[in-house]
Amino acid sequence: MGADLVERASRFHPWDAMAPAALAAILRRGPFRHTAETGCGGSTIVLSHASESHTAFAIEGGERSITGLRNYADLRAERVMFVEGETKLTLPGHAFRGDLDLALLDGPHAYPLPQIEYTYLFPRLRVGGWLVLDDIQIPAVYELFDFLRKESSMVLEEVVVRTAFFRRIGAEAAGPDGWEKQGINRRSIWRYSWRDRLRRLLGTHL
Repeated sequence: MGADLVERASRFHPWDAMAPAALAAILRRGPFRHTAETGCGGSTIVLSHASESHTAFAIEGGERSITGLRNYADLRAERVMFVEGETKLTLPGHAFRGDLDLALLDGPHAYPLPQIEYTYLFPRLRVGGWLVLDDIQIPAVYELFDFLRKESSMVLEEVVVRTAFFRRIGAEAAGPDGWEKQGINRRSIWRYSWRDRLRRLLGTHL
């Protein structure tokens, strides 16, 4: 059933589909109660089988992706809610039904849109849940991938072709900012911070 479903799901937009091995990796981590993704495609079909309740934040686009999915025989449409519109507009005010077991970021890839999607989806992800990042070959997405690798609240389980699977293992940094607790900020940029370090060492002003 799993392999057959992945093979059929991969036929939806085959020119721009998540790798079958990555779809299979999603399926292996199920079943789920609540899931969400940005973008839509073969992953939507797979998650409609693996999740009791799935939300896809997507746009119809020139390929009429949402319409095509709704008419796709393998989609379990009763389990999927499409939220149409640009994710930078639809995510901030969305009321989720419950904490997410898995969130897939595969929407717009122009910087800083993946980072914006992470900002709104990560707080909804339960500890123990998965954050899946597709198309890490794109520099704007890879930047987020690099950030997540350094976060103490996340662990990288595997990279399947060009899709990264992170698992949330802890809470995010507390406080309204918390920048100094983020892994990416553990070391300041030497070119601009050497004066501060030297001043602290010497106890003087530079």
